[in-house]
Amino acid sequence: MDARITKQRLANLISYDWIKILCTILAAILVLVLLFTMAATRPHSTQQYYVYAYTDLSAGADFTDLADDLKAKHVFSYDILEVSAENFDSSSSGSTVYTVRRSAGMGNVLFVTDNPTYETDEDGNTVLDEEGKPVVAAQSTLYTMASSGLVANDASTAGVAYDTVYYMDACERYLKQFFGDDWRTSDAFDGTLTPEARFTARNDGDKRYRTDEARAQGVADEKARLLQLRTDYLAVDAAFESGVFTHTAYENELGETDYLGINVGGLNTLHDLVYYMDGETRSTENVNLILLFNGPLAQNDLRFESISFLNYLLTQYQN
Repeated sequence: MDARITKQRLANLISYDWIKILCTILAAILVLVLLFTMAATRPHSTQQYYVYAYTDLSAGADFTDLADDLKAKHVFSYDILEVSAENFDSSSSGSTVYTVRRSAGMGNVLFVTDNPTYETDEDGNTVLDEEGKPVVAAQSTLYTMASSGLVANDASTAGVAYDTVYYMDACERYLKQFFGDDWRTSDAFDGTLTPEARFTARNDGDKRYRTDEARAQGVADEKARLLQLRTDYLAVDAAFESGVFTHTAYENELGETDYLGINVGGLNTLHDLVYYMDGETRSTENVNLILLFNGPLAQNDLRFESISFLNYLLTQYQN
């Protein structure tokens, strides 16, 4: 039997109609994929929100579905297009993966513990210094990760984390710019900034807003974003007032007080999301949330989405 491939035989094969139809379908699919890729809106880094839990914590049952829940409950504003949650396990690769993520500019908040270890004597008693304070043998994860790059003013252009008191104050100033002096109670946009101007500045050239109708909806969404941010801020501020949330304070080398994280461990059921083991007990007592630095607060409207995340924690885990 002659099984050689000749030009004639190849031509006869290609001439079959079903092959032509298949090729046409494949070509059409390729064109559609290319068109979709070109037309699709690609999130900027500020339109992505990443929740991280560090290696000193374990993920509770809720953590796996956290990103989906945040999206389903519309926790973030319309301009957050991508939400993700990741727990870095305690293996040697966990911290490496986290470092890679942060090097790529990813990450908005980080759950960690504030559990320093203290020196003990041969009888197991805690060693005290001259002032009667326990002598620290190893600093907590919170201190180790946040203290060396804390950002506490608008002038800073690089850092690791925002000072949490500064972050709350900056958010209040931001809201006042839109709502004016009666920012807590008035729904009128009587401030020095307008939703229309901020929407245009942030979304000029965005493929989602090519038509007048889409832009009008975008401005309406921007107003809703600001109103919701105010609602979230007031709820979080009240949580600080009641002691559910607290700013975790450390004294720096200059004798000044730094606020490295927000202690969220007082939330009743937070262990369903993250926890650490204290003996044989799941504990959240010293769980803190670090607000990761991603640029000056004054330069981007979406830097305050973490306020909405804090209100989500309050609503979800303070029952």
